[in-house]
Amino acid sequence: MSDRLKTIVQRWSRQRLPQLDGRIYLPTLQANVTIRRDGWGVPHVHTHTRHDLYLAQGFVHAQDRLWQMELNRRAANGTLSAVFGPLTLETDRLSRTFGFARLAHATLASLGEQARQDLTAYTIGVNAYLASQPVLPIEFALVKHRPQPWEMLDSLAYAHLQMWALTHGAFGELVKAQLLQQVDQDLARDLLMQYPENFPATLPDGIEENAQWIDAWQGTAVPWQNPFLGKGNLDGAGRGSNGWVIAPEHSASGGAILCNDMHLPIGTPSIWHFQHLRSDDGVHVAGFTQPGLPYVMVGHNGRISWGATLAYTDCEDLFIEKLHPDDPTCYQFGDTWRQAELFEEVIEVRFQKPHRETVTCTHHGPLIHRLMANEPQPLAYSSTALRGGCTVDGFGWLNMAGNWDEFVTAVAHIHAPSLNLLYADRQGNIGHWVSGQVPRRADGDGSVPAPGWTSTHEWIGIVPFHEMPHALNPKSGYIISANHRLLPPENTSHNLGQMWRNGYRAERIRQLLHGQPTHSQADCRRYMVDQLSLPGLEMVALLQAMPTPADLPPESELALTLLRQWDGRLTTDSVGGAVFEVLVEQLTAALLQQRIPADMIAPLLGQGLSENLHPVNEFQGYWLVNLLRILDEAPVTWFASVATRNKLIFDCLGQSTAVLQQTLGEDPAMWQWGQLHQAAFQHALGRVTTFGPIFNVGPMPVAGDGNTVAQTGMRPGSFACCGVSVSSRLIVDMSAIEKAEAILAPGQSGHLGSPHYADLAPLWLQGENFPILWHENDVTAATHQLLTLTKRL
Repeated sequence: MSDRLKTIVQRWSRQRLPQLDGRIYLPTLQANVTIRRDGWGVPHVHTHTRHDLYLAQGFVHAQDRLWQMELNRRAANGTLSAVFGPLTLETDRLSRTFGFARLAHATLASLGEQARQDLTAYTIGVNAYLASQPVLPIEFALVKHRPQPWEMLDSLAYAHLQMWALTHGAFGELVKAQLLQQVDQDLARDLLMQYPENFPATLPDGIEENAQWIDAWQGTAVPWQNPFLGKGNLDGAGRGSNGWVIAPEHSASGGAILCNDMHLPIGTPSIWHFQHLRSDDGVHVAGFTQPGLPYVMVGHNGRISWGATLAYTDCEDLFIEKLHPDDPTCYQFGDTWRQAELFEEVIEVRFQKPHRETVTCTHHGPLIHRLMANEPQPLAYSSTALRGGCTVDGFGWLNMAGNWDEFVTAVAHIHAPSLNLLYADRQGNIGHWVSGQVPRRADGDGSVPAPGWTSTHEWIGIVPFHEMPHALNPKSGYIISANHRLLPPENTSHNLGQMWRNGYRAERIRQLLHGQPTHSQADCRRYMVDQLSLPGLEMVALLQAMPTPADLPPESELALTLLRQWDGRLTTDSVGGAVFEVLVEQLTAALLQQRIPADMIAPLLGQGLSENLHPVNEFQGYWLVNLLRILDEAPVTWFASVATRNKLIFDCLGQSTAVLQQTLGEDPAMWQWGQLHQAAFQHALGRVTTFGPIFNVGPMPVAGDGNTVAQTGMRPGSFACCGVSVSSRLIVDMSAIEKAEAILAPGQSGHLGSPHYADLAPLWLQGENFPILWHENDVTAATHQLLTLTKRL
């Protein structure tokens, strides 16, 4: 029945596909617009004016991703429950508490004139599509809902949701504090986030400015406003990314090469939509866009290319507040009681009466303890992502930047999130600058919740932009960014935090780039799908050094032999890789379950606050670093002796064999990593059992894990790739712009009945990319559909 139902729904969806050929009348245009789509469903938009370009961008987003845009704005505005009922109420409570919609109003008021014009045009474009009376995507019919007109505030609320989701600091504080309170101090020290001392920093030689230009912050007027002069204010879901830039002396072509793959939750449709935008009055850019927002977020404009990874600077704090015993709307600060700011939020809930939520904000930020299980203390959430101001216009500046000075000026406009923005240009320059505002604290390092009733831990300013980590043409000829430590401790003049990702991906990229003198675009494509597990090799080395007992049970001996023979590569057919991952799970249970409170284990392993908005926290990935160190050093706090440690490992090896036999059968040849580790691109409706097989793409076996360059992350307690993974890939050789390449998955279209719903998934899986068509004759030659938007009938 499910196959028949899928066929019916797909046929129904095909009847609802947007018009991609011919002509559509849009009276809001200034002149005619052409939209050519190539064989991968990439739209190539050509207009006469910038106004029409962003109008057409909004129109195209609505054509391909209207359902996704509706979900985006409802998630940001906290109105999902009006469509989905009580299922999404907790997500709406979270959004209302953090106040993305309230922030949108403040941002709209401060938006620069050009960004306002672009966003206005984009909004007109979305509504022009709605006004053309299209047959809506099938999801709207299934949930019996019709979208309202798009508003500029919808885009800005979604932008703030994204800024928040990519900003970090607060929930790692909470996990650390709980560890220190509930776990023996010696054990707790071994469980905290500790960046390996032998792993690299993004800028190993500190800030470098080997250039013929002066940094733009000195020579260009940048409109700065200190947000700390006003009233105060959250934590983001753990994401990541890889990126590197290669100077011409290390490039096979003699040009600078930029590579970037962004790691975000994967689903269908993709968070990204690839577009090529060109206007006759000066805009020409291609790259990854986000439905609901104008501009290209990551890509190239023919003169420069740029990529992004999360910087993981500490931009958030939790403050423990003291509420008045007789009036919980007042809180103590110093010797006085202050009146909290209250927001009465009414959340419409389909199928039941509205939910009323009172949001209480101190000058530090909203109180969030009511959103958290077992957290009785009033906690205020401060985040630079929740302060008024706009990041959207910074990306507008990036789209137009033509050199390093203009790139830096654009980065200065991006107040949040904190990103490693990588740079390469046609002249062969490579660079890096960290965006976002990092708070300066009166006292403390922001690593645990601070007392909110005193002034001792207040935010007293921000790290000056020109003192944020950056480099131009470093002497090494490479810049590597994989969410790892930004600067060596000896080169750090500001407290940027200690929440970097664990460094395994960065170290492997360093090995690859230093493994040969020059690198081609094909080499970079191969590096992006590298599956070597450095922690896996550490485990193998430990096992190789351990003496094998004469009376070792056959189950333990089998797993031990398979691991000792393993080459460390987490390919889909790797048996040793599967044994390694199962062994880590068994060792984790054996070491933690008897020592750590049960409700703390999942947060320690990285589980976040919300499945939808905050799936993982900053501790994600650090347990493996600590586990390998504990096993290697065998400290007395964990083991009575080395022999005790060895017995534990051998016991867990036997248990791993039992798990694999039970899960995959008796034949060890069938214990392949891809049988356990599979990725599914889940649709919002795919969580409903009936609709899962219809809308979801996959599951499909995938290689790697969260610590390989080919990042396919997992959540605690699961081997499936259900966390973050490679949402995009971009490779640009600035000496051969026409050969640039990219990928997203599963496809460009959000319509189930479209041929581009999942056609990119096979390429994504195989490590292949599509060409980024740039020159007009190449675009024309590759055109599959041609749509003209016309001003006149």
